[in-house]
Amino acid sequence: MDLDYLGLLGMALILIAWLPETWQNYKEKGKNLNLKFVLLYLFGSAFLTYHAYLLNDMVFLALNAIATLIAIINGYLILANRSGKTKIKKAKKKRK
Repeated sequence: MDLDYLGLLGMALILIAWLPETWQNYKEKGKNLNLKFVLLYLFGSAFLTYHAYLLNDMVFLALNAIATLIAIINGYLILANRSGKTKIKKAKKKRK
């Protein structure tokens, strides 16, 4: 068996695990997320993305790039919730 298939399988399983969590966080507007965790995860996965790029490891490059994107989305949800943007959208919906 080619080792790339094992890497792709591992990547798929990790993404399958993360996507429902990210969707739940989106629905809850990031209320249950810790910003420190998300920032550490964001920078860690960004560095690992660059590392995988230097090694020319496409499986880990893709996995960590997607992990970085998920961390950016989660960070945005936390910050948007803190700044009150979600409250403004809810108020607009109630007026209609």
